[in-house]
Amino acid sequence: MLKNTILFSLLALSLSGCVGLNTVSMTQIPAERENKITTAASSWNFIGINFSNAFVDEAIDNLKAQCPTGKIEGVYTKHQTTGYLLVFKREVIVSAYCNEV
Repeated sequence: MLKNTILFSLLALSLSGCVGLNTVSMTQIPAERENKITTAASSWNFIGINFSNAFVDEAIDNLKAQCPTGKIEGVYTKHQTTGYLLVFKREVIVSAYCNEV
């Protein structure tokens, strides 16, 4: 019985997570808001040690790919971290408007 309780407790701890909002930024919202584009990119790390921030470049490239001939305006970015026991997921979520020039 004790063994099952300990295993269930460890399973519950490993599946639960805590989300922390690190930063939010927003540029001026344009008058034309018809073509909304969004993207997200993430990176996993162990015990909070970050080796690279390249996932942010991936989010920027994905945003540019959705608006190849237009102008990206009204950019809203959110950087959040979700912690699971000893593993952390850093995530950047970006939304913007693609307006033709």
